[in-house]
Amino acid sequence: MSDQFKIAQQVVNAIRDHGFQAYIVGGAVRDSILRRDVYDIDIATSAYPEQIQEIFKKVIPTGIDHGTVLVRYHGTSFEVTTFRTETGYSDFRRPDAVNFVTDLAEDLARRDFTMNAIAMDQSLQLIDPYQGKLDIKNKIIRTVGNAQERFLEDPLRMMRAIRFQSQLGFKLDNEALHAIHDNRKWLEKIAVERIAIEWEKTLKGPYFNEAKQNLFRVNLANHLPVISEHIYIQQALKSLTSSLPSFAAFITYMHLKVSDIAISSWTNKWKLSNQIKKDSKLLVQLIQDYTKEPLKWVLYRLPEDLIEDFSTLCLLFQNDPINKEDIVAIKKSLIIKKRRELAINGKDIISFFPDRQTGSWIQNMLLETEKAVVSEIIKNDKNDIREWLQYDN
Repeated sequence: MSDQFKIAQQVVNAIRDHGFQAYIVGGAVRDSILRRDVYDIDIATSAYPEQIQEIFKKVIPTGIDHGTVLVRYHGTSFEVTTFRTETGYSDFRRPDAVNFVTDLAEDLARRDFTMNAIAMDQSLQLIDPYQGKLDIKNKIIRTVGNAQERFLEDPLRMMRAIRFQSQLGFKLDNEALHAIHDNRKWLEKIAVERIAIEWEKTLKGPYFNEAKQNLFRVNLANHLPVISEHIYIQQALKSLTSSLPSFAAFITYMHLKVSDIAISSWTNKWKLSNQIKKDSKLLVQLIQDYTKEPLKWVLYRLPEDLIEDFSTLCLLFQNDPINKEDIVAIKKSLIIKKRRELAINGKDIISFFPDRQTGSWIQNMLLETEKAVVSEIIKNDKNDIREWLQYDN
């Protein structure tokens, strides 16, 4: 049992000591059964938020209207939610009404999949009214109760089903598959930002290829931004058989396959950040430069946080790809790591050519020098650089 679970036990016992029910629930229970790493532990309780605030010193009212608070205990955060039922989903996201209940079984009944509807008591014993543990053993993704109702309550659950298949390698049961096919159009009612989160998790899954096949099998792909609009994009996606580390890597892959669709079109329609747009453009440029420019110059321009993206894309697009370990080693060996480490700057270049008017040529020459130093054409020495520039210019 991890330290996090031990602390969660203490939280559960503290709530129980005050006369309330409390259980560990959700993904933490599922992942503990699967012996996967657990990062967040949620707790369900019969106590109301204001009662939780009386029990613990540090409580943040993150979603108090829906019965949820964040408890900080021994340096760890736990989302604690009152047992509840939900009715009506007019906006296809939040329930129109939340009713607090005292029965754990009622609370578990509102959850999406059986594997996520398992609770764990203070002794770490399982409460499993929907046979979620059996479904985990059989590697089946099955909804709690009627699949049509679960997906209509929150159509994002259809993407979550695909995502879980990608992450876990489980199969979707036939009822879930048919229900997703029947209700796929409702995905368009969901905020694209929420879909993007699920899609990126899907891309990263080790069983992405199998999940992607189901995405097309139930025609859910025809309701995703950009993907739904272009047959060539769908063909490119079908050709992608391996997982990718990020959304930026995905956009890079798709743009290199179908360059007619601009990177900005992807980021705008998926409502992605400017950073993802910037990363995608850089990855495209570096992959295209891989066989055209000196390798050290390519890797010099590669940020640390994009090394995995770049090495993965190299495997997909280059005949002679480079792995992460070699990228890290080469980057460590570079003469300079950043432009400010150059032995000269813009003022020095002006001093080398006093008769020239200032202009864009200064930045161009600085870039040329940076590339020459990184590629070890010249030493990072002011005099050597001046002689080299004046000789060539």
